[in-house]
Amino acid sequence: MQSIMDTNQIQTLLKDSDFHYRKRHLKKALTAAQIALDFGKEAGASKNDLIQANLLLARIYNTNGYYQADQAYFQKALQSLTTAEQLLNGSAPQALTIELLLEKGRAHLFRGEYAQAEALFNLAFQSSQKQSNAAGSVLSLAALSEVFMLKDDFDKALQFAKDGLAVLQNSEAADDPALLSEIHNRLSQVLIRKKSYSQSLEHSQTLLDLSRETGDTEKELTALKNIAIVCGIKSNYKIGMQYLLEALDISEDIGFRQNVVQILINIGTIYAHLYNYPEAIRRYQQVLQDYEDILDPKNKVVIYNNLGNIYYSTDATQLACQYFEKAHALAAQHDFKEMVAHSLAQLSRTELKLGNISRAREFATLANDLIEELGDINGKQINLLNLARLAQIDRQINKGIALTKAGISAARALKDDASEVRAYKMLASLYQDRGDFELAMHYQVIYSKTQEEYAKMQRNRQFLDLEIRHAIKEKQKEIEQLTKDNEYQALLLKQSDYIARQNQQLLRANEELRQFAYVASHDLKEPLRMIGSYAQLLSRRIEDKLDENEKVFFQYITDGVSRMNKLLDALLQYATIGKSDEDLEIIPLQKSVEVALVHLKVRIEETGASIDVGDLPEARVYPSQMVQLFQNLISNALKFRRPDTPPVVRIYSEKKDGFWVIHVHDNGIGIPEQSKERVFEIFQRLHGRAEYEGTGIGLSICKKIVERHGGTISVESASGEGTDFYFSLPAT
Repeated sequence: MQSIMDTNQIQTLLKDSDFHYRKRHLKKALTAAQIALDFGKEAGASKNDLIQANLLLARIYNTNGYYQADQAYFQKALQSLTTAEQLLNGSAPQALTIELLLEKGRAHLFRGEYAQAEALFNLAFQSSQKQSNAAGSVLSLAALSEVFMLKDDFDKALQFAKDGLAVLQNSEAADDPALLSEIHNRLSQVLIRKKSYSQSLEHSQTLLDLSRETGDTEKELTALKNIAIVCGIKSNYKIGMQYLLEALDISEDIGFRQNVVQILINIGTIYAHLYNYPEAIRRYQQVLQDYEDILDPKNKVVIYNNLGNIYYSTDATQLACQYFEKAHALAAQHDFKEMVAHSLAQLSRTELKLGNISRAREFATLANDLIEELGDINGKQINLLNLARLAQIDRQINKGIALTKAGISAARALKDDASEVRAYKMLASLYQDRGDFELAMHYQVIYSKTQEEYAKMQRNRQFLDLEIRHAIKEKQKEIEQLTKDNEYQALLLKQSDYIARQNQQLLRANEELRQFAYVASHDLKEPLRMIGSYAQLLSRRIEDKLDENEKVFFQYITDGVSRMNKLLDALLQYATIGKSDEDLEIIPLQKSVEVALVHLKVRIEETGASIDVGDLPEARVYPSQMVQLFQNLISNALKFRRPDTPPVVRIYSEKKDGFWVIHVHDNGIGIPEQSKERVFEIFQRLHGRAEYEGTGIGLSICKKIVERHGGTISVESASGEGTDFYFSLPAT
């Protein structure tokens, strides 16, 4: 007979194994479970102990196989489960039978054998119902939901998850956090696949709390990843990136390679949306190179397509074509019809850009045939515009117009801003070809506006990318401090590789900022000059044929080009503050004001302004930046003056707590109390262009200059009572 000591020893080993398994220390869990099983066999352990040992071994093997995408582990799991079945022989508690059916179903599910998995989960559910086992019923329904989600039958998957929630709510285990997390896990995943993002977010946030309460690492990762995905879809990229980086750390720590792949793809996609193409490419290539052994075909198609999009956007068109061809070949091989249609549309668009009209036509026709079969899928908007362009080439202008308008509707439905911008440009061109110049000008104006909005969105995302890098840098500092000061030192040392990668990204930030400034000053201004020049040339040539409305349209173009040039100049100033080779000098600030007043001489005379400059100190500054600071503040005072009242500007200083505080005070229109916090934010305007011209960047530049000198800038004002801008500089 088995002694009490032997029983206690086996139970201790099984508890130890289960503890490590819950922490996802799979090697330790596997060792403890195997020792327990071997010890149990030698000591003549009870059937129940041996069944539990085999079940735990199977669970560990299944998880290892899932993490590593290794089929050999699933085979080992099935062998352990077969042994447990033989031991059962109808004599074990019913709860163990249900557990065995569920674990066997998991093994078949991970092997892609959905029919076998579904049959086993159904048996587990029926057995649970007969035994009034609420926990078994909930787990069985959650497992069935997962089967149908993997089969892309999201309606059935959602129904099983809802049924599971209903069973749980009507049982005594309604508040069981482990069972609740199973259901919220399934609901969060199914709803995200059904694109019910707000509902998915609610369940994911609940799942995050429950998983941390129960210590379920996998469900915590699911919650983090789903929240990040929804944040990305809603353009909350900064928050999404934080969740993804946290999930990446956990996944790497527990060796969950499958999850690492998904997270790296999502991180790459966020970087692509932020127009940080080098970092997006690096993440995608990392997956292709380091995880080729476990990368499933669908994810590989996604990566190829995303790389193609990046190279298309950066005018590496031949390279884009190669990746779209890879995406198409792999999608066709596995009969991923939507992906096939999408890649064909991308190939047609790329061949059009390369001037290969016959190939573009061939791909567009094939894509159109598939899209008509599949309905409103992503890629439809791209292909409609491809077909429109081909119709224009064939001089079928009316057909091209109809296709382009359909493309706009599809782009809006799919929230594809880039395709919508492309479509308006095409409509203007098509109406021009038709000789309908009024409509051509109408759509040219719409194109200009949508292009400006799109460019603004790009700029905002690029600044957000810089913010994310700064946040990563700050997080790195926190981690370094924790490494020195607290009990998490051992854990944080595991982040050294992550920290090193972030350091490399931050070292590249300055160079990328310089490249961004160059794009703003050169690449973006070149097409603007062309638009302005050709608009003026066209206006002069046909001036005598234009009516008053058409002349106004041409003026819209000229004004838009002028505004964009001013915006790019201001943006260039903002982006390059601190990037010059200028040295700090101790100079009298009076001299900086004098230079600024010379620059503003014409404006001062036009407005009849009075500028009163008091005694100003010497300060250690960058001379050109100090001139720019005073010029921006005085210019602001001149611009926002009261009607019929000449501006009066007083510039004076006072010393406080080791700092010089410089005031630029005016008698202008003032700033409402609720708007004072916003005036220093980039692109913020408190008034419409019709009232006051400007870019919304001037005060942001002031703030950046002052902070670079180790000071702060603030404002005191009230509507109609003038404004006092004051900034501090360290006293020399």
